[in-house]
Amino acid sequence: MEIDNRPAVIIILAILVLFISLPAQAVDLSATEITDAKGRVEVKKTVDAVFKKLHSNLKLAGTMKRLDGGDKVRTYEKSSAEMALKETCILGVKEQSIFEVPQVLGQEAIKQLNAQQGTILFKVVSGSNFQVQTADVIAGVKGTLFELDIVDNFVNLIETPAIQLGTLYPGATNVSVYKGEVELTHRQTNQKRTLKEGESISAVSSILMGLDPILGGGFTSLQKFIPIDRLTQRYSSQAAGLLNIGANIPGISQFQGLGNFNNVLENNRLSRMFDGMNDNIRKSVAGLEHKMGLTSAYEYIGNNEYLELGKDISEAFGKEFKADFSKFRKESRPFSVSDRYKEIFIGNQIFAACKATANSRMAKFEPLDEGLQLTEGNAAFRVHRFKNTSTDLEFIASHYLSDKKLVTTVKVLKGELYGRIPGSLEHFKVPNQEMSFVYDTETGQGGWVNASPGALDKDLATYQFGVAKRLAEEKSRHDKTSTEKKKQLGNKVLNKIKIKKFW
Repeated sequence: MEIDNRPAVIIILAILVLFISLPAQAVDLSATEITDAKGRVEVKKTVDAVFKKLHSNLKLAGTMKRLDGGDKVRTYEKSSAEMALKETCILGVKEQSIFEVPQVLGQEAIKQLNAQQGTILFKVVSGSNFQVQTADVIAGVKGTLFELDIVDNFVNLIETPAIQLGTLYPGATNVSVYKGEVELTHRQTNQKRTLKEGESISAVSSILMGLDPILGGGFTSLQKFIPIDRLTQRYSSQAAGLLNIGANIPGISQFQGLGNFNNVLENNRLSRMFDGMNDNIRKSVAGLEHKMGLTSAYEYIGNNEYLELGKDISEAFGKEFKADFSKFRKESRPFSVSDRYKEIFIGNQIFAACKATANSRMAKFEPLDEGLQLTEGNAAFRVHRFKNTSTDLEFIASHYLSDKKLVTTVKVLKGELYGRIPGSLEHFKVPNQEMSFVYDTETGQGGWVNASPGALDKDLATYQFGVAKRLAEEKSRHDKTSTEKKKQLGNKVLNKIKIKKFW
């Protein structure tokens, strides 16, 4: 006998329709908490050693969604979050963003949010003594709707739970005011700017300030825009609704969220920050973006003349061997390693050899936008950045947990390497000699100490990349096919040009 399930199905569908049709929940500004999360969002509580993944269903997130001063929030690729800061503001956070929740010491105290990277939209309660700080600028706000777009000044090549290891990048922070007013102070030059509704400007890092005297004060030229158009384009029509609600707790509390807003970062973000500047500056920025990863930014800016001369000579001699890195596939999925090395192409001519170590049978890694993140276990790795077939940067490192201390030992073999605590705005130069960065999970503090004997596996020092051998063989075959005509052409050109003496 068949059972008629139609009544039950109808009831279930009715419940679903009712659930879907319910209005979104209004914002609660009585607490500091994450109000919405999509994709991979992580939180590092001050009492925790590492970032932990937040459950996408906030009803199951427990205390993880409730935030305290000093907690850090991080969104990954194709992910986003919304949050409320108690009696202060609401935030919409796009992908690949990191920020630290302010330490609120009292109603009259300055509430300062530190943002490391990404794009964040703020709607601030009028009268709040609220600041946002990035590596480039401090933004003081008064009852306003504004956005920060932060191009990080640090390229994170390898991240352990204790430290990020990488190189410097020409970072900048763009500030766009949709409503109200923002006062900006450049962190290096101390120059000030005031932005009003429909205005944006970028605070640039010291690397970019060296491009042109007009950038010496640390700011680009002022740009104008139409607030409702930009909000709709960059976020959603619901975000544009923020223009019409009051900058007070009752008004903001009625806002029902950004919905499925556009959480993807724009392409060419750094170049876009220089729209409106003269062509020479824009071309320099575009060239600098292109050169990053091939040479250091400071070297590029300081030696344009010699680079152009080298280019002329190279063209005179004919087509030299250029390594083709496009045939290597960049790792895009999480992976595990055993006690045998696995070579990974990170991108930008950078390779890493990773293995589990220090009593870990397995270590887990996840690709970042520009590097790798160690997410589980103890591991050792060797990182090699190529400049054509030669070496531009190389270092070896290991990481392990010992007595509530996270220990990352590093030895720089070539080039300059920098470090940063995940979520921090400040970076520091990694010593060239073998040293250990020890992060105390109880105090949240870290520092350099002398490395213990055997902290780095011996095979790290002798490991040879398979890709290096492959490139050397390709170059050798190319050189053997070079013709005498090429040499003769080079001699003719050298006789016609005057080469500047370097001695």
